[in-house]
Amino acid sequence: MALICGHDAPAYGLPVCEHIRSATAAPIDHYLHYTGRGLERKRICGTCRDEPATVRAAAVCEDCFDATEGGSLGVVGDPENLDAAGPVRGLVETAALPDEAGTVVDIAPTGHGILLLCDDGRILRWDTDAGRCTEVARSTVTVPTGEEPWCDRAQTLRLHASRDGAFAAVVIDYGRTGEVIDLSTGRVTVRLENDGYHSNTVPFSLAFTEHAGRAVVLHRRSWSLIEATDPATGAQVARMPAVEDDSSVWSGHFHGALHPSPAGTRIASDAWVWHPLGRPVAWNLDQWLTEGEQAWAGDIGWAGLPACAYYWDRSVVWLDEDRLVLEGLGDDDVELAPGARVFDLGRREAGGPGGTGEPAEIAAFGGPKGRFFAADGLLFSSSESGFEIWNPTTGTRLGALAGFRPTHHDHARGELIELSTIGLRRWRTADADA
Repeated sequence: MALICGHDAPAYGLPVCEHIRSATAAPIDHYLHYTGRGLERKRICGTCRDEPATVRAAAVCEDCFDATEGGSLGVVGDPENLDAAGPVRGLVETAALPDEAGTVVDIAPTGHGILLLCDDGRILRWDTDAGRCTEVARSTVTVPTGEEPWCDRAQTLRLHASRDGAFAAVVIDYGRTGEVIDLSTGRVTVRLENDGYHSNTVPFSLAFTEHAGRAVVLHRRSWSLIEATDPATGAQVARMPAVEDDSSVWSGHFHGALHPSPAGTRIASDAWVWHPLGRPVAWNLDQWLTEGEQAWAGDIGWAGLPACAYYWDRSVVWLDEDRLVLEGLGDDDVELAPGARVFDLGRREAGGPGGTGEPAEIAAFGGPKGRFFAADGLLFSSSESGFEIWNPTTGTRLGALAGFRPTHHDHARGELIELSTIGLRRWRTADADA
């Protein structure tokens, strides 16, 4: 049966409005219209933008679709939001920061108190239950002056910590330097520096994990290579192999923020590749740390997530050891809509050299935006509009807390924390189950 374009061929791409279909002189620039029915979308022109609900869009064949493909003007409408929000149990409790802390620029929750990074470089360990605050180290890392931000990505200090609170790292996001500190002595054990190649486009790639009963710090040594180091001694634990060209699946990626899975069996990097495309990638962390560089010669569970033009530095969170959630719907920053996409890394094509490693997308839904967190199988989002709780299987919004915008996750205490001007505002994730 012929399509509306008159060709007896399979439908291709999104339905398009009649003005785009009938354009003969030149392709017409378009808007991506979310109809509000699930994730249904269509392409409409500027004339149709004022009354998008009345537009009768239809599918065309591949040749006609390509012939009408103009530039994108943005998004109209929103994906459907499935809302079953009820009351959220528990209170957001506020703890004033210790007077001696002064200005706190970042925090890092650990299993032995919360670490505070002060603007003068002091690192304090704060036991909020006992009310004790002790200086444990001083960092010498400072943000250089006069640096011009790339696309509003201003260089800022960031504090990381091992889960047991034994080690901390202070780095410059969108910069190239940092240091790892042994908090039992205050001594710098590892000087961190990447090669500076486009380092202003990504947060400093660093994360702590545990392997074989000891802490390991993961960091970007050069733009496309991650290294694992013993934070106590600075000795190398494992590294990605260097390559001379882009023929290997792990090469060609400018690594960004690192996200280990809850139990540390996998890790995701919010990376980008030329032209540029944001393209998060994941691999088997435990296998790499066990086998070392030779692990990359076989199937290391490499998985490339769908690319999004000009968009990275996005929210990435693990629901468990297999399921990974990416923030944003769409494959271009101009046509990005609020939402979440859930992937199962346990279901993928063959990874390793030569494999595509594409994981199965098991859910996608509109609504979530901002920072993502996860606990007990639930997804949490934090944005300027507030805090929301989501079922990542059905895409249903389960609850919301206005005015609460968490910035950190305290896994040990089961709390989401907002670092605010009045102190730490905290809420228990267990209260989302009610």
